[in-house]
Amino acid sequence: MTLQTSLMASLQAELYYWPSSFYSQKVLLALHEKKVNYKSRIVNLFEHEVNEPWFVRLNPNGQVPLLKLGDKFISQSDSIIDAVDQLNNVWLSTAWSAGLQVYWSLAPRLELEINVCSYFIYKKKKEYRVKSCKSVERLEKLREQYPELKEAYDIKIERYKKRGTSMFEKSDTVAVMEVLETLLDEVEEQLRKSRSENIIEHWLCGPRYTAADISLCVLLGRVVSIGLLSKYLDPAKRPALIEYWNQARQRPSVQKGIMGVKSAVLWYQVRKALKKVVAGAAVAGGVVALGVMIGQKYKA
Repeated sequence: MTLQTSLMASLQAELYYWPSSFYSQKVLLALHEKKVNYKSRIVNLFEHEVNEPWFVRLNPNGQVPLLKLGDKFISQSDSIIDAVDQLNNVWLSTAWSAGLQVYWSLAPRLELEINVCSYFIYKKKKEYRVKSCKSVERLEKLREQYPELKEAYDIKIERYKKRGTSMFEKSDTVAVMEVLETLLDEVEEQLRKSRSENIIEHWLCGPRYTAADISLCVLLGRVVSIGLLSKYLDPAKRPALIEYWNQARQRPSVQKGIMGVKSAVLWYQVRKALKKVVAGAAVAGGVVALGVMIGQKYKA
């Protein structure tokens, strides 16, 4: 271990994330694969906490994931994974040039999170269109209230408008599904090649689980979450991909970062509800105590 790696390993890591966020899941898998100890703080996307001034000040992009490593904040999942990859000698990036070529040929299309989600959103486009408009209105109000964050909110407003438009078009959604079909055909071919070359264990780029597998696993997890598993993981058409997914699901990182999403969100909601109960009990206790004091005063 180099001096730089040793110093990075001693840094305190804290992750700001949302369990079902595509890019948060990529970072979660990387942290678990690297066995990095970290603190976590959930930033609720459904309650728009990424738009709150306290978070925008930490990350002007206003997006999760965000990793605090020592005194440094790192945004963008790939940048975070690169930083995490320096923390010990269990490298996620592959050392084989052939593997790198495979990864970079597929990588641009392994990042289909928003568009894949549009399949689900398109089916409820009226509901989501209303939510998107309300989000823009909230951001515009925040921009007025916090002029020092105007530039960050301007970018977020434009992002919401652009994303909202593409999500509601059927033609765009169909096109993305076709791209996904082609991508998974290429993945199937690569997995068959990897299986023929690596007898004991085979992943996307060879015998080692790498950053390429993280992207693929999160993408497959998203396909599962929107109910399209049977469509894209057809045993007759993609047996190697099914074998790959069954193998990947056994990894602790995938179980915690992808398969454990529902339990993570549920536990977050339970803790949040308990805090409200405790806070309410404290207020009620204070009111009772005040009432007792007032009563004693009048008796005196």
